Amino acid sequence: MKTRALLVSVAAVSLLASACGSASMSPASAPVAQSSSSMAGMGHMSPEEMAAMKGPSTSASMICSDEIASAVKRTFALTRRPTTTRSWSMTDLTFACTYRLPGGALRMTVQDAPDTMTGRPYFHSLRTRLTGARTIRGVQSLGFPAFETPGGDVAFLKDGKTLRVDASNLSRSALPAGFTRQQAAYAVAAAVIACWTE
Repeated sequence: MKTRALLVSVAAVSLLASACGSASMSPASAPVAQSSSSMAGMGHMSPEEMAAMKGPSTSASMICSDEIASAVKRTFALTRRPTTTRSWSMTDLTFACTYRLPGGALRMTVQDAPDTMTGRPYFHSLRTRLTGARTIRGVQSLGFPAFETPGGDVAFLKDGKTLRVDASNLSRSALPAGFTRQQAAYAVAAAVIACWTE
């Protein structure tokens, strides 16, 4: 538990230095443009379908922002910011950002539900799909529903959005000194949650 509390402190200090509130994003992380043919018939769409057409929200897109890329760089003690690949699934409103690290891929996803009532079922479904998921309690939960897995997944639910940081594909050599995959995922997730809270 002391290690987890230390990670929260490190993440908070990192965010103060990175001006998290600016939420600056590169053009590649902007909402996906839709063709005029895909816009036809929009008057018959549900609010969720309309949201999907617009692409990820600003808060979901933040996982690929300059601030979070810098937080990943600091967390993993990299000499330069890692490259990323992004994707947006209109089917389940999920924005993904994969950071290419020297020892593997760190994958972040946000299921971009518009509210808690819509997003909570996804969060619980994800928890049941991941082996060994256990609740993060107390101050380490940052005040939100959260869980972690021994394999390196950490997930939070905030304002209906499910953030998942998956460090399970990282080699041990890619991890910060003394960190487990789970702890590395938690440090990055805490940085994102702090940005969302600011």
